[in-house]
Amino acid sequence: MEEERLLERCRKGDERAWAEIVNRYWGLAFRVAYRILRHKEEAEDAAQDAFVQVYLALPNFRHQSQFRTWFYRIVVNCALARLPPSPVELLDESQQVELVEGAHEDPEGIVLARERAQLLDWAIKQLPPEWRTVFVLRELEGLSYAEIAEVLGIPIGTVESRLFRARQRLRQLLKPLLGDG
Repeated sequence: MEEERLLERCRKGDERAWAEIVNRYWGLAFRVAYRILRHKEEAEDAAQDAFVQVYLALPNFRHQSQFRTWFYRIVVNCALARLPPSPVELLDESQQVELVEGAHEDPEGIVLARERAQLLDWAIKQLPPEWRTVFVLRELEGLSYAEIAEVLGIPIGTVESRLFRARQRLRQLLKPLLGDG
């Protein structure tokens, strides 16, 4: 209810309401874009592009879906439009540290967790964009199959199929590297 009022205020040109929308959704936009693009500056640009598109399209948003779902769709499309033709860098050091904060306290455990995070990052980048996007939205963002289908405009069966293939490919890539087979 509060969000609907905020969106209505945005439609009427209220700059404070727009700033609140940006504050609420910037983290989500950057996180999704980064997980698809795996490059900080490109993710920031994709997030900014998404906010411009949202701002321009907001007068036409009719609540046929939740704002968050509509917003995800725009962010994903902006990120996919920026996918580079070549691989991008691994996570930088500060992001690796964030990923392993919950790891063992001993130095060896931290190093192993960091290496696994780098391997997972590398493996995710090897996925075709359509598999990577579904994997990111489900496994890293926690969206339901129905939400992913709505965000991407594809049937739930296609979501299931792409997610299955993404998981299968990740297992193929990671199993020999992690010494589990």
